[in-house]
Amino acid sequence: MGKKTSDLKKELLQDEGFRREYVRLDDEFALAAQLIEARKRAHLTQEEVAKRMGTTQSVVARLESGHPLPSLRSLQRYAQAVDGKVEIRVA
Repeated sequence: MGKKTSDLKKELLQDEGFRREYVRLDDEFALAAQLIEARKRAHLTQEEVAKRMGTTQSVVARLESGHPLPSLRSLQRYAQAVDGKVEIRVA
């Protein structure tokens, strides 16, 4: 039987190089999760968001991957498509 994801993550984070990269990508993962959550709250598919944005589903998928970080303008268009808004905080 294979390892649980949480156990594998714990093991991988013991490697200094992996841990550094994981921390570096934390903002991208957080942004991706927020975009996906906003789309789900709006009960929309990637294709429907793309249509509202005037773009393609693959562009929406890229935005939702969080990598590379999208431009503020792209985030605003996405937010408008899911009936949301962009809020930027520096913590």
